[in-house]
Amino acid sequence: MSDMLTHFASFDDCRRLSQVDETIAPEFRSVIASGQSFARLGTLSFGGKTWMEPVLRSVRQHWAGVGQSGKYERNLAFVLGGLIHQACDGAMKPILSEAVGADWNIMQAVMQKTPDAISRQDPEIAKTQEVSAYFDAEVFREVYLQGRANPFNAFFMAEVTDAGRSFEAVIRAMFQRSLLSAHTLKPDSANMEEWLDRLFERVQPYYLDVDLWVSVYQHPDPAKIEAYGVRTTFYNVEDPTIRLARALQKGETIDNALRKAVYEDGISICGYGAILQLGLRYLRNASAFWRGETDQLVAPNYETPPEVAARHAARAAAQASA
Repeated sequence: MSDMLTHFASFDDCRRLSQVDETIAPEFRSVIASGQSFARLGTLSFGGKTWMEPVLRSVRQHWAGVGQSGKYERNLAFVLGGLIHQACDGAMKPILSEAVGADWNIMQAVMQKTPDAISRQDPEIAKTQEVSAYFDAEVFREVYLQGRANPFNAFFMAEVTDAGRSFEAVIRAMFQRSLLSAHTLKPDSANMEEWLDRLFERVQPYYLDVDLWVSVYQHPDPAKIEAYGVRTTFYNVEDPTIRLARALQKGETIDNALRKAVYEDGISICGYGAILQLGLRYLRNASAFWRGETDQLVAPNYETPPEVAARHAARAAAQASA
């Protein structure tokens, strides 16, 4: 579901690609490299269409004083990560919806609100997770070099033994101890109901089957790789934008033809390549906003394409009448 691995991978590749794109503001190219930790948090944060522009506007207003505080560098990094999140969702959700045969947004809402045991029994939800796992596993394999590239390592997608499960239990206990040491939460007593609303909105349910991700990575089914278009529709190694990202990762010299195909012609032939192209476009749009060339930050969130929505509506109607 264009989950963490695909979000992180698209951020890291857009970070690489941005360094060669002089149309992107130099401040962005500097902060997206130096503030990777904060940017990754932004990459995982939804709702950017409501918070990215005002935060970026504030950063722009205060940038002259950034040398006195890292606050605005942090905030800018978060927005830059949020831009890549928007790009990842915008390019990938139609592909995921098509591969699953169900509307991604509906599946996401159901999984967040439905108890885990019920979710796993639903064939559509099971397929949604499986398709997402195949896509994520591919970017882990290709972009993160099977765990040899930061910020991951090979243990991230390793099969867990009984000893490993015991170790994970220890880690969870350590996290709970850290909560114990915090002792209490600090509510906003003057605005208690608003504080409670915000608090529970931040509680994100853990609804993905991590064991499935590991199983798909360790034991992929070639038939499903083909059926889901993992190496054709999603991550095609012949895609020019992907080729350039991998070349930059390896420190290779970039020929002019490939540079032109990516930065001038904007060529991509698969979903992941489209994410990177859209990410570059959003970074350029934000750069124009940053320079005062436009009054609006253009980085829209995903909306179901009309033709996809029509197919899903027809399918739902057929199921209802059956």
